[in-house]
Amino acid sequence: MHKKSFISVTTIILTFLALSPCFLFAGDLVPKIPFSTDENAPWKITARVMSYKDKETTYEAQGDVVISRGEFVLRAQKAVYNTTTGLANLSGDVRLEKTGGDVLTGQSAVFDSNTKTGMITDGCLFMKENNFYVRGGHIEKLNDDTYLVKDCEVTTCDGPDPAWSITCNQVRVTIEGYGSAKHAALRLRNIPFIYVPYIIFPAKVKRQSGLLPPNIGNSSRNGLDLEIPFFWAISDQTDATFYQRYLSRRGYMQGLEFRFIGDDKSKGALLMDILSDREEKELDDPDDVEISPFPRTNDNRYWFRGRADQDMPLGIVARMDADYVSDQDYLNEFDTSGPGFRTRPDLVDEYGRPFAEKRSPIRRSAVRLSRDAEDYSLQAITDYNQLPGSPLRHYTAQPLGGICFNLLPENISGLPLFFNLDSDYDYVWRKDGQKGHRVLLSPGLTAPLKLGRYVEFEPSFRYYLNPQRYSEAQSDYDDQRLRSYEAEVKLSTNLVRTYDIDIMGAKRFQHKIRPTVSYGNRGYNAGEHARPWFEPIEEEGDENLVTFSLENFFDARMEDQKGNVSYSQWAKLTLSQGYNVEEERNEHEPEREEEPFEPLFAQLTLSPHRMYNFFAESKWDHQKQEITYTDLSLELSVERAGARKDRFGVDYIYDKNPLSVAYLYEDSALAAFLPDKDITESIDLWFDVYISHGLSVGSSFEKDLDIKKGISNRYWLQYQRQCWGLKLVARDEDDDTSVVLMLQLLGLGDTDVL
Repeated sequence: MHKKSFISVTTIILTFLALSPCFLFAGDLVPKIPFSTDENAPWKITARVMSYKDKETTYEAQGDVVISRGEFVLRAQKAVYNTTTGLANLSGDVRLEKTGGDVLTGQSAVFDSNTKTGMITDGCLFMKENNFYVRGGHIEKLNDDTYLVKDCEVTTCDGPDPAWSITCNQVRVTIEGYGSAKHAALRLRNIPFIYVPYIIFPAKVKRQSGLLPPNIGNSSRNGLDLEIPFFWAISDQTDATFYQRYLSRRGYMQGLEFRFIGDDKSKGALLMDILSDREEKELDDPDDVEISPFPRTNDNRYWFRGRADQDMPLGIVARMDADYVSDQDYLNEFDTSGPGFRTRPDLVDEYGRPFAEKRSPIRRSAVRLSRDAEDYSLQAITDYNQLPGSPLRHYTAQPLGGICFNLLPENISGLPLFFNLDSDYDYVWRKDGQKGHRVLLSPGLTAPLKLGRYVEFEPSFRYYLNPQRYSEAQSDYDDQRLRSYEAEVKLSTNLVRTYDIDIMGAKRFQHKIRPTVSYGNRGYNAGEHARPWFEPIEEEGDENLVTFSLENFFDARMEDQKGNVSYSQWAKLTLSQGYNVEEERNEHEPEREEEPFEPLFAQLTLSPHRMYNFFAESKWDHQKQEITYTDLSLELSVERAGARKDRFGVDYIYDKNPLSVAYLYEDSALAAFLPDKDITESIDLWFDVYISHGLSVGSSFEKDLDIKKGISNRYWLQYQRQCWGLKLVARDEDDDTSVVLMLQLLGLGDTDVL
């Protein structure tokens, strides 16, 4: 479980002190290094001159002394060890380092192997992982658990004159107890910025409870925004963070984040924010209506969300997704990327399961139990779909209980024939409307064959049996049964040609073309319904479809100067065209004009270099002679000096027939409550450009092109040095304008100061 970053000066000092047992050395010459990973490894000692004085019972090494074992190396100009007193004296450029890791230096050091105490003068500890420097004029270990550092300075800045540092006259700490610091100060260019004359703090080695960096901002909708989080390290496996947030126009908001971890595969995070809102929604206010067209009467506003993974006995894995909000406006008014939510964890990155977009009318929560074996998959799942604030919410289909069993393709007696099975049971509930049970059994057969050396032939057949039992209100149950079949044949081949090239590190280039012709037929037993009563799918009906697809793969074989080989797919182009024979016959509606050709589908991905990624997907309607769907995405990065990059991006979506949420409801007349919008068109542009001397600028623009209205505009100006930076961010979203100034200190995180 990751630590939280603290702004307290004592926290950084404690991190150093927790590592300070490294001040004791090991072996026959000096005491053991406490964190050594191999206690039995031999010590190697080299020096220009080595001697033993029998009368003084001392070993002495002089001139470029090197004492090493495993990954630890101790260097000094002189080392003297008294076997009687147990004292070890080192002097002259004392340096203890771990290979590829931390480094401790000092002018001189004294260690007592009997009392396990020691002292270093003019010491400096460099912790490579977070670039921390901890310096002390006098660093002393008083006993097994207590340490004393005088004239202490902590910074992440390189060089003798740090841009910022934390200083203390004296720090005394007892591990797993308490510590105290005198005259602690955060300094900017050696000028005291925050001063604390005396402080007592808990001294836990692993994790500490304490305050996190505050967030301060201002917006036109919420007013002054101040949040002060507090982190509570409950145990090694659990912690909690309390977010105390004050919004001058809205009131007090309390947030809570609870995390737990069992092992690498068992972990969870639950978050909740709750507010007693002083503002009421006015439907005659254009700004309020812009957020959503539905009324809001509640004062208590909240958002509960979470993700959890848990390994269980018998190979069962549990997954929990929670997403429940008090009203339809909450996520638009309290943006998760705005002040006050910046310290929340990114559950999408951590668990790989995204939340619904904040403007989505549906919030989904679910619990899934699954057991996956080599030849089958068994899952049990319950879902709850929330439609907050909408008059349609009582008609929402809720698949509260379901069991799914899938048998993966299994070879039948050595024949070129494979059997598979899909099956599931669902119980679907509505507060208003039909509710009931459904069972699906769907066995399938596949026979992949080779026709000669070049042609692949794959016929397949699947049968569906779908009995359902449903009722409405207090009425008796009705039964219906859907029986259907799907048959398909595929014919494909591969055409491959390889070229010798020398471009962008590639030595060979392969172009593979895979043409495929398929025929699919789906039919229903006469008199049966083609659409189950609650499923969120479009009505399917009979199908008699011929499809031709052409896939192009462009792959490169890369070689570096050392001869290491890797492979990269530079591009992929897919074209697909379907012809609906059933539509061409048009037996059911002879007066309607036939539209047998399915939309032409094209998809292109380009990534010839790590700095360039392009994706495009489009559909062309032959009857309407127009494009009905387009999705474009481009990301470009340009490397600059000092490992910096300029980054550019654009995302564009056009959909002439967007899928309506009306499919969740039995009564299509309720669709009148939904926005009348048959075209979705939006564009999102963003860039981040490095100018010079640590200064960079950036912006992002998201616009709804259909209604010609901006959705979100963001602008930022950043100044970044080696260990600190400033970032000014302005945002205009949903008629809410906010400005945030962030002070960034490497190792301490970001703190909003405006």
